[in-house]
Amino acid sequence: MKTSIKLITIAIVMLFSTNSFAQTKDDAVNAYNRAATLVSSDPQQAVKAMLEAADIASKAADADTIRQMAEQQIPVMQYNYATALYKEKKMDEAIEGYILARDFAVKYNDNSTAEKTNELLPKLYLSKGINEYKAGQFDAAIASYQKTVELDSTMARAWLNMGLAYKKLDKDAEMRTAMDNAIRIGTKTNDEKTVESARKTMGDDLLITANSSFKGNNLQATASSLEKALTYSDNNPEIYYLYAVTLNKLSKFDEALAQSQKGLEVEQSDAEKKARFYFEMGNAQLGKGDNAAACDSYKKAAVGKLAESANYQIKTVLKCS
Repeated sequence: MKTSIKLITIAIVMLFSTNSFAQTKDDAVNAYNRAATLVSSDPQQAVKAMLEAADIASKAADADTIRQMAEQQIPVMQYNYATALYKEKKMDEAIEGYILARDFAVKYNDNSTAEKTNELLPKLYLSKGINEYKAGQFDAAIASYQKTVELDSTMARAWLNMGLAYKKLDKDAEMRTAMDNAIRIGTKTNDEKTVESARKTMGDDLLITANSSFKGNNLQATASSLEKALTYSDNNPEIYYLYAVTLNKLSKFDEALAQSQKGLEVEQSDAEKKARFYFEMGNAQLGKGDNAAACDSYKKAAVGKLAESANYQIKTVLKCS
């Protein structure tokens, strides 16, 4: 009998408590108004308060309009809060804020805010990566650039910057993959500036590799690197010059002549720079046994630092008339 009385008492207390804490439409309105007053002074708390208002309204009778109003405000308020963080140069916090704004926008069917955040986030990750790169934080920069291309696969510049960061870490394979992506995507999106930068970077890098092979007397490896370099950069006279020298050393005289001629066509510098190509043309022609043509080329090469070597070929070796 005592047990039954206790159970009845507990049930009455629970019922009384439930009725006492039941959330009403007025509670939802009050919570909404409280959130609205916090927008200017404490935007972060304003978002939390609006979420609370939406929750209260979802549980209260006849409060569906309040719920809808609150849910409409939440993504926009969070977006504005993230923007304030960005203006304060709090990049990491701003990115987190925009991600949350995007999530709210998806949850509450705010297509406009979702669209804005989806467009903005890859740009923020790109900016974050640039700052990390400048600070020498190359691994962190790569992570940011990878996030950029995950969110927007058309951002060729992110691939270019990623390649530069890999280059700083001496990760050649990864660097070349990133640069190839920059060229491929940049070509599709008409981002000529990025494509040009990526091509130049690859050409220069392969030229450095070729020079190293040449110093080690590995002529086949030198020629291979230079051939690849020309697929990226066909207007660099340094590539053509080293290629001509290498081909002459490999006794590939016709190819050496061709590369020397191309080098002359892209060389925009003074006569002394052009003279080195004429000298290699002379070497190739001499190798082929075309002495008359060689004499003519060596005469054109007899400029500046090459004058002594060219004149030796003219007067001593070939005895040109």
